[in-house]
Amino acid sequence: MSGTKQSQASQMKDIDGRALVAAFESGVAWLGEHKSLIDSLNVFPVPDGDTGTNMYLTVSAALKEAEKSDSASVGDVAEAIALGSLMGARGNSGVILSQLLRGFAKRLHGLKTADAMDLAAAFQEGSNVAYKAVMRPVEGTILTVARVGARAGVQAARSGADIPGVVDEALRQGEIILEKTPEMLPALKEAGVVDAGGKGLVVLFQGFARGIKGEPLERIADVPADDRIVRKPEKEPTRLKHDIEYAYCTELIIRGSDLDPDAIKRALLGDIVGDSMLVVGDGNTVKVHMHSNTPGRILEICMGYGSLHKIDIDNMEDQHEEFEGAAGQEPVLPLEPSEDEPRELKDVGVVAVAAGDGVEKILRSLGADVVITGGQTMNPSIQDIADGVRMAHAREVIVLPNNGNVVLTAQQAAGVPDIGDTKVHVVPSKTVPQGLAALLVMTPYAPLEENVAKMVDAIGRVVSAEITYAVRDSTFNGIEIHENDIIGIIDGDLQVVGESVDEVVRHTFGEMHSGDHEIATIIYGFGVTEEEAESLVSSLAEEYPDIEFEVQYGGQPLYYYLISVE
Repeated sequence: MSGTKQSQASQMKDIDGRALVAAFESGVAWLGEHKSLIDSLNVFPVPDGDTGTNMYLTVSAALKEAEKSDSASVGDVAEAIALGSLMGARGNSGVILSQLLRGFAKRLHGLKTADAMDLAAAFQEGSNVAYKAVMRPVEGTILTVARVGARAGVQAARSGADIPGVVDEALRQGEIILEKTPEMLPALKEAGVVDAGGKGLVVLFQGFARGIKGEPLERIADVPADDRIVRKPEKEPTRLKHDIEYAYCTELIIRGSDLDPDAIKRALLGDIVGDSMLVVGDGNTVKVHMHSNTPGRILEICMGYGSLHKIDIDNMEDQHEEFEGAAGQEPVLPLEPSEDEPRELKDVGVVAVAAGDGVEKILRSLGADVVITGGQTMNPSIQDIADGVRMAHAREVIVLPNNGNVVLTAQQAAGVPDIGDTKVHVVPSKTVPQGLAALLVMTPYAPLEENVAKMVDAIGRVVSAEITYAVRDSTFNGIEIHENDIIGIIDGDLQVVGESVDEVVRHTFGEMHSGDHEIATIIYGFGVTEEEAESLVSSLAEEYPDIEFEVQYGGQPLYYYLISVE
């Protein structure tokens, strides 16, 4: 950079909306260059990682919304960025990032220009809002990077730094704490990686910092090929099991007047033992999510603040806690309307998320009106799901996410203005087999609340498994895994590793099966022929004569088989 440009940058005392758009555009571009690297940071070594992709698509939607604004006000542009990020948020990483941007916009509201302290305070407010979205924020994640960076920015502003100085110091401290994340989270240390979400935020900020100063972005070829490995895994492989501490996932909406999300959160914290709390909203609508062993008490407390809506209680006893960071492919998310979409408004419609032409056909045959193409590595956005809700053309719509990383997105979509008066009920299915089980118990013309309750109960009784392959060498839950190993995942918990697909299927089914199960469904997809699937199922039927087996073509990418037992 020339000396003149450096001088101009160093004298930057305030920033308007146009300068914010230019800097944010630089950040989005830099994140786009690095999204594949960030995708690779997933501590779960299966082809389901999409942290970088999700964050990039989220901020791309935010940038698109900001570019629509003809305002030069920094507050107006920040609000456009926040709105775009919310509507475009994909996956848990994208939703968290949208909360950071929401807080950023909140602090800049009404300002035509922002000085160094305003900008630093906006970073701080972004961190505050994101932390408030969860009950017990986990350190060593994107939240930590945001907090430490924001604090450093505020300190720099108080010391008299200008805008480039504030941004540089926030970035410097964010980079430092990112390298320390493996010391905060054992899973990261075991895998030898830094936190994917934290890395994504740092990369976004690297581009933002260059944009603020008018510096050009380096080509990706100029960046070290792989800076994700911080140290070799230290732990020797051992077999571990996962235990669920809090069995019930409780989700609901409170509607009323003068609601105080913080007060509701304090009331729940003071009375309920649990985790994974999310309490967000405004004076009229508050969304509550919490894991506990006392869902009834949660409902009692929330009823004291207003009317309850969209109540979902999910039994998670057999489910693995979700991973927040993931990495993978560029999502392809076309919305496919039902071939016989009704002209008149239906009472109840169903929107499901799935990948694979065979899976889509099965879902439609069981009553899904709209199937959104997506799922693992292809998380649909809030806007995608909202569009699907409209296409269902119904007064009330049930949404089946069929993927753990899509549940939060679906819940956010339930409250967007785009869906008008349509009431949305999210049944938190986290696998395709759970979604199929939910549809199987749905009764036409039965009261909606009855159907939702039956569907939630159904997904709690299904044991699901996925057979896929490892994308890299790793150690997970003490199990040593090598690239291209075949792995079996039961309700999110990696339990079986082997060299052949059939071998892993047999061992995985053995882990899933209990004397209470009567029916098994096996859906074949990626890399499997019909003959291979039929042969495998025949051998399983001989080994388990008391089980009724059904084999279906799914065509799902990445996963050789999806298996369920009931």
